[in-house]
Amino acid sequence: MKRRYLHLGTILLMTLAGSNVWAASAVMEEVVVTAQKREQLATDVGIAVTTFSASQLESFGFESSTDIIAYSPGVSLAGDIGGQRAIFNIRGVVQNDYADHAEAPVAVYVDGGYLASTQAQTFALYDIERIEVLKGPQGTLFGRNATGGLINTVTAKPTDTLEGYLEVTGARFDQFRLEGAVGGPLSDSARGRLSFMTNQQSEVYDNIYDGTDAQGTEGTPGGGEDTWNDDTVALRGQLEFDLGERGQLLLIGNYADTTKSEGPYQGRATTEVRNENGEAIDVIRAANDPLNCDIIQAGACIDGDGDGSATRPVPGGDFWGNVFPDVENRTVNKDFAFDDQNEIESIGLMLDYSYRFDGFDFTSITDFKNFERTVGLDSDQTPRAALIFQSYGDIDQISQEFRISGASERLTWVAGLYYLGIRTDFIQGLAESAAGVDDFALLGQEANTIVELDTDSYSAFGQADYRLTDTLTLVGGLRLIQEDKDFDGVVSFFENNDDRRIESSNPLFSIESLETDNDEFLWSGKVQLEFTPDDESLYYAGVNRGVKAGSFNAPLFGGLSPYDEEILWSYEIGTKLTLMNGLAQLNASAYFYDYNDYQSFSFRNNTSAVTNEDATYKGVEVELFANPTPALDVSLGVSFIDAEVEDLQINTTTFRDTEPPFTPEWQVSGLVRYTWENVFEGNLTAQLNGSWKSEFFFSANNFTAHEFDDAFITDARVSWTDRQELWTLTAFVDNFTDERDSVIGFDVSGFYGTSQESVTRPRSYGVILRRDF
Repeated sequence: MKRRYLHLGTILLMTLAGSNVWAASAVMEEVVVTAQKREQLATDVGIAVTTFSASQLESFGFESSTDIIAYSPGVSLAGDIGGQRAIFNIRGVVQNDYADHAEAPVAVYVDGGYLASTQAQTFALYDIERIEVLKGPQGTLFGRNATGGLINTVTAKPTDTLEGYLEVTGARFDQFRLEGAVGGPLSDSARGRLSFMTNQQSEVYDNIYDGTDAQGTEGTPGGGEDTWNDDTVALRGQLEFDLGERGQLLLIGNYADTTKSEGPYQGRATTEVRNENGEAIDVIRAANDPLNCDIIQAGACIDGDGDGSATRPVPGGDFWGNVFPDVENRTVNKDFAFDDQNEIESIGLMLDYSYRFDGFDFTSITDFKNFERTVGLDSDQTPRAALIFQSYGDIDQISQEFRISGASERLTWVAGLYYLGIRTDFIQGLAESAAGVDDFALLGQEANTIVELDTDSYSAFGQADYRLTDTLTLVGGLRLIQEDKDFDGVVSFFENNDDRRIESSNPLFSIESLETDNDEFLWSGKVQLEFTPDDESLYYAGVNRGVKAGSFNAPLFGGLSPYDEEILWSYEIGTKLTLMNGLAQLNASAYFYDYNDYQSFSFRNNTSAVTNEDATYKGVEVELFANPTPALDVSLGVSFIDAEVEDLQINTTTFRDTEPPFTPEWQVSGLVRYTWENVFEGNLTAQLNGSWKSEFFFSANNFTAHEFDDAFITDARVSWTDRQELWTLTAFVDNFTDERDSVIGFDVSGFYGTSQESVTRPRSYGVILRRDF
């Protein structure tokens, strides 16, 4: 508790105000957003929205889409695979199902195109115009899966004049990152832009695996390589054409490929606690168990690994006596570890056509995307050749939006039709090395779940803003959705022929199958009043209904089953105030969520499922940012949430009120930045920024060992820019106190006496050289 208030005090001293984040004399930068399908200043939008302009993204040094989370109040990080799949949690609205067919309740868009795959939420940032973080249900204008909110990324577009940049980064862990863009006119009526990025980084973790575990058992042949690396390439091309005086056509193509090591988890020895019926009711750290049990059942030790002993060979170790390396040493000890195990590939093509008719504008957005993901993970995180999680997913999606919009003296409106089709094929299961010692390995088999899910979603939507008076506006919106899903799943046993590849053909036998469909009629809507007594203030109060379609469970070892849609009723008030004669901006909001049938992902007795639960959330967010002097930028963001999932079923007899996973009660972020002019014929800027979050659970069960401590991360940067603003040289230190706080976890205590945990990236330092033209 003392540490919490020390960190809070540190950030408050660092900052005086702020949070639309910052930028060199651009904390007060007026950012244009499209949060309501039309261009508006962020300060004029009656939505809690945090924005990051291109200069703000550059000043923070953000390299990945999820880097913005730490400086977006009310937004937190969730995910799995050691953070290689990272997803957004807005105001506690999250679903952490790791299966490839699952869609998140926070919608992510890039240039107007929806990203259906949760894996796709993690992407490289390069040549970006802005990012908008919209909080609260956004289903009226953005569709069925924006229950929690929306991340809207807009890339830099072709320009009428020749421009571009080249940026190179060299940093710790042999990181080399190169990005750039060039764009300009191709003719009097055509423009183009080409952007690229490549990033190579060596392994962060040293693997001390020597070929055997603590009992001398050999592990996976050829494994034991170092982990936590990155090899990414990305490319984006754009062509824009003027079609007469009223029409415009934009064509965007993109490609990205990422190769990484096996998921960068580290193991932690944990002990499952069971009731007299053998059902899990808690998980504790093994070091906190004075009896040194494999598993605790009804207060007594029981055998967990079938060796005839109910206690562990080494206190604080796993079932087999393996003791995990200290996280501070950046070491791991595991057999299934390959530096090129996981690969994610994406390709996309978008066609954006617009035409200005007399009295209204027409827009058509056609979008196609394909995502492929191959993942392998040492499920026990030990040198033991135990079960290995593997999955392969292939997702094709196509969407079409037709939209018309217009405005008169008092009325601004938008209406449209939308179609989304998703075809998901994936397989996931537990593979085993021939050297393994578990039951499946002795049989030479592996158990895999194979799923095909086809989704067709049709919707019609509209929203209108009507000025009742010069200061009072009524906003109303409605979206009608028809969602059809066809599911075909089977759980089968296969012969294990390859340690690093999951089998999908020639099954030996099947244990479960489900072929069914689910058709739903859904709706979302919004009613809001906005009061603008003057040019410096906006007050709003509204009711919003968000909805996320139901789907199907497809866990390991069976349990294929449907779950229902979730409905979120949001009641929110907020304000946006310009203060100090334009030198400061205050944004504040308070909300109450009445959650019906929240889709909660949790584990019960070593299997997982999404179930529908009721929940209530309430919270407050404040963003205050300012330029008290022309040379000084300061910012502060604070959020608080009190969230409760009601009567979550832990096992057949135990029900508890729990907190949603990855939802810290408090979050604080801040920045201070100062610029000195005329230094070496340019401007010198020093920046210090930090973020803190309170304790949280990584699972919906809220077991004792699933709670992570509070975390405080601080970064520092010094930049020099020449007077012509062509050259910029930056030196940076990220996480300069070298904190190793746990951020993502996964529990396998009942299998191995361990849990998987990933931590914040260790201290990194480097330099960035940028040339604009």
